[in-house]
Amino acid sequence: AFFDLANNEFQLPQRFDINRIYPNPFNPQATIDFEVSEPTMVQLNIYNLRGQKVDVLIDSFTLPGHYSVNWNGTYNPSGIYFVILHSNQSIIRRKIILLK
Repeated sequence: AFFDLANNEFQLPQRFDINRIYPNPFNPQATIDFEVSEPTMVQLNIYNLRGQKVDVLIDSFTLPGHYSVNWNGTYNPSGIYFVILHSNQSIIRRKIILLK
């Protein structure tokens, strides 16, 4: 039987990116789905509009794969925040809105 490597479900991610943040707007929890394409140090942080870091969700060496992390904004005021995914090679930024 012919086995198609391109279509197997265990294929490693080809990119470093935030795939989706949901719900958005959210209250009080949001889920952040992201992928890592190579072994690297990864930081996933939340910043407010003033550029202040309000939460650190991940700060560790991460293997290639798909990941899902929750952010609980209960103790933060309503407003716009930035989810920053940072590796040695890339920085990805997404806007998220907390509505209470």
